[in-house]
Amino acid sequence: PPLYPPIIHQPPQPPHPFYTPYTTNNINQINVLMAPPMLIATLTAAVVGFTQGYSAPPSAKLGDFLIQRAIQQQLYYSAQLRNEPMVDWLKRFRGHEHLDSRTRREGNCGLPGTYSASFDQLRTTPFNEYLTALGTEPNSSIEVKVVKPQKRLSARERANPYLNKQGPSFEIYDQPIITKNILTQLLNTASACVETWAFHFGEAEKNDLERVANERAKLKCLPTSEMMEFAEMVKGGETAYSFFTGDEPMPLYDFDCRACDRFDTLRALSIFVEEVNALTPETAFEVDYLRREAMLEVEDETGLDQEIKKRRKMRRESFEETFVTGDDFIKGAAARDAALIFLSDFCRTWVPKLEKGDARSHVGKESFRAKPGMKEVRPEDAGCDADAVFEALWEYQDEAEYKIVGGELIFPRLMGVRLREIRAAVAAESKQTLMELVAPELRKARLEYTDYVEEDDDGLGTYGRFKLAADVEGERETYSHKDIIAEMGIGG
Repeated sequence: PPLYPPIIHQPPQPPHPFYTPYTTNNINQINVLMAPPMLIATLTAAVVGFTQGYSAPPSAKLGDFLIQRAIQQQLYYSAQLRNEPMVDWLKRFRGHEHLDSRTRREGNCGLPGTYSASFDQLRTTPFNEYLTALGTEPNSSIEVKVVKPQKRLSARERANPYLNKQGPSFEIYDQPIITKNILTQLLNTASACVETWAFHFGEAEKNDLERVANERAKLKCLPTSEMMEFAEMVKGGETAYSFFTGDEPMPLYDFDCRACDRFDTLRALSIFVEEVNALTPETAFEVDYLRREAMLEVEDETGLDQEIKKRRKMRRESFEETFVTGDDFIKGAAARDAALIFLSDFCRTWVPKLEKGDARSHVGKESFRAKPGMKEVRPEDAGCDADAVFEALWEYQDEAEYKIVGGELIFPRLMGVRLREIRAAVAAESKQTLMELVAPELRKARLEYTDYVEEDDDGLGTYGRFKLAADVEGERETYSHKDIIAEMGIGG
């Protein structure tokens, strides 16, 4: 039977507190029985901090973030076309100058990583209000002043002082701003984001569930030839994403996928803390990441000197002095408290990094490899991706968090497995939010404020049309897994 009840998907709810109300009265009574007096104050102070935890964004916030990234994608496209008047107008509309690239110069688009993927940057929220504001904005025009390039002078002309003193010439014209066309472009980009993000959420759910099943398997299989071939294909760029997008993803898509993973991880952390908070001393050991006894490695002392054995025994007794003793009720309460304290410290460290994100590309992240046994040194205020959070939990392996009272009863690595399982369910919910909440609002704005005619729609998305064109033109007739393997020279 499953270790945990299935997570039931419900409609988006208003933001919930990260920690449920938690008083210290009954905790002090329990801790008096299970901990030495000197440790009671430390544990009580840590528990009081639970009520000031992080509140994860609801799934409905995904629509605001999608429109934010659609605006940034449209800014990228306009800058790539050197349409500076459109870039300037779009980013100034409702005060979104901060969504533009941090390092780009006029006439050029910035690198994808310079368009900030931090959350909550859309100032007109919820996102349907932004679409309504853009759809009801009256048409206007802006005056554009262009400096014409100077004519290249010959040697005789450069000798003429009157020609050398000529200043630059200017061209002034009015650029019309048709908000209906701008909204149409933005909705096309947002619809493509819905399509590609929904695909990513499906892949993320599948990959997380496969990883969880592998982590919980008692007997883990060795890599097969097919797995090695698939790894080589991924290294060469042949992935499910490349096949879905036809190797033509949107420029910011890679950072969008990583941001979606961060969004789901933040929500999974919130749900996980609620799950731990709902445990009772009687039910604490029904989960696999809490245990009744500390698991310590027993060293072989055969042939050792008696004095060495005596010192080892003293060190072990000193180490085990803070371990929780008592019956299952006392240990269950201690294990639950320790898990909450651990998650509180963990969220305090990693939530700000997840909210900020890592601005480096995959190439930039892989360009540096730390020496074996060493970790990459990053600035304290640097953001990170979701994989860094799971890596931090995985590093514990079979060790416990002994710095916390009762920490010998928690299993951080298995907490990471449970967190990944929750994130798989959150990914499915995020996909459902896109299809049932965001997509209808985009369609509503398209019908109300643009020249969109529903009868003329073929029902296919942007990448759906790419696939149809490839099938019609016969580009996929010989595009198979075996052909790719043979071409890369890694087949049998």
